[in-house]
Amino acid sequence: MALSVRALDTQNPSKPRFPWRDAAVVVAVTLATAFLGIYFEASERLFEATRGYEHLQLDELPAAILALALALMWFAWRRQRELSDELARRLEIERQIESLLADNRRLAQRYMQAQEAERKHLARELHDEMGQYLNAIRMDALAIEQRIGEGEPEVRRAAGAIAQHAGHVYASVRDLIGTLRPVGLDDLGLRAALEHCLAHWQQRLPDVAFSMAFEGDVDSLGEEISLAIYRLTQEALTNVSRHAAAANVHVRLARVHMPGASQDRHQEVMLEIADDGRGADLQRIRFGLGLIGMRERIEMLGGTLQVASPAGKGFRIDARIPVATHGQAAT
Repeated sequence: MALSVRALDTQNPSKPRFPWRDAAVVVAVTLATAFLGIYFEASERLFEATRGYEHLQLDELPAAILALALALMWFAWRRQRELSDELARRLEIERQIESLLADNRRLAQRYMQAQEAERKHLARELHDEMGQYLNAIRMDALAIEQRIGEGEPEVRRAAGAIAQHAGHVYASVRDLIGTLRPVGLDDLGLRAALEHCLAHWQQRLPDVAFSMAFEGDVDSLGEEISLAIYRLTQEALTNVSRHAAAANVHVRLARVHMPGASQDRHQEVMLEIADDGRGADLQRIRFGLGLIGMRERIEMLGGTLQVASPAGKGFRIDARIPVATHGQAAT
């Protein structure tokens, strides 16, 4: 890119810049050669030295060399024009690619926003409609079981089974709601949602010790950043359960001021998730769509996602997302 910037006018890429520095060097060398030739009488000395070879017409050699020099100058000028045109085309293609990538990023962001909105709506419908009806069925079945006398054991057994099945379906619906929408995120904030998430994984993986640390105000990050952090935590803990074989998992979420930034304007939120499992060879593994999607989600928010896995020393994910405060856009 630096080469193209030097070769082309940034305001008008199709117009090549004249190489004034190179031209000055050529003129200086030419004048110096002419001066030295005059000072040492180079032509006379050359004529005396080649007088014995007059039959070879060596006196015509300067004209031939001049013609060759002019031809090389024309060739170099043609090549310079072709190179300038090629660089201009490449610059235009780069601009088009950047524009397409920006459009694709905006489209992906809108898709994720629509997806999260649909998940939120579906979770609310499941909670308000199906959850209430399942709970009502369970309560009615328990009431029937209590009111049926000892003389009808089959009816009592059927009522108890209905209550048990309704409770099981209600628990499944509740887990599905938690997957669609983080539990407590809207009402209690990101910190409570992450604590609930870790408590859920602690129940599923009782042999793994989970710990979490918070620094700074993490409950006022906004919906997009909060959802990105929660989804990344979900994906990371899912990978721990599937592949890590870890004994300890630590999650740290911190909101800090960016280095060198004004204390009241630019901040960033850092999410670190580390385990002490078997780790992985980052040169050989192929990341799944979940982690790739999380990287894209973080980058759409202007952040970065880094993965580290020293041999035999576990797996570590570091995410950093800039946070805009006081109406300032994060950079």
